[in-house]
Amino acid sequence: MKLNLPSFFTLLFIAFSACLLPSIGSAQGLKIAVVDMQEALNQYFKTTIEVEKINALAEEKRANIDERTAAYQKMTSQMTELDKKVKDAALAQQAREDALQQLNALAQERAAKGKEIQDAQRKASAEIMAARQEMEATLVGEIREALDSIVAAEQLDLVFDKSFLPKANKAILHTSENVRDLTGDVVASLNANAPGSN
Repeated sequence: MKLNLPSFFTLLFIAFSACLLPSIGSAQGLKIAVVDMQEALNQYFKTTIEVEKINALAEEKRANIDERTAAYQKMTSQMTELDKKVKDAALAQQAREDALQQLNALAQERAAKGKEIQDAQRKASAEIMAARQEMEATLVGEIREALDSIVAAEQLDLVFDKSFLPKANKAILHTSENVRDLTGDVVASLNANAPGSN
């Protein structure tokens, strides 16, 4: 038997609704709230402090790599000058051979320096990424602790995250004004011990 698609989906929806109705009825007494985890993270005083630490680490790594890159570029310039000597027919044969020997040695040193720079860049990127992930996990953990305290105090049954923070992603398509938003309370709790708050 060939089913008409709209009719099939209508039947499916009715069957699904029938199964869902009892659970909706039993959920009417639930105390539900929402929280914007991203906003809590943005407003938490520690976030600015920790981001500054990550930026300082990134700047330190960048300065180290810039120093190595400057040495690499200096070698490149020296190689260009030596190459000119090697190709200069006006120079004595011995001088050209000496220049070639220096050029070959410098080429090896420069290749090693290039690899060293690439390794340093990879290592720096990995360290910065790990530091960011650790920072986010720590801050989100602290936000969750503050939230858990509020949830326990108010005996809430269900709390949704209305932001799109990857660590706590819940999509909410609609929230009425009757649903309690805990974001302000969470931020206030987190920032209660901020420097200069007393």
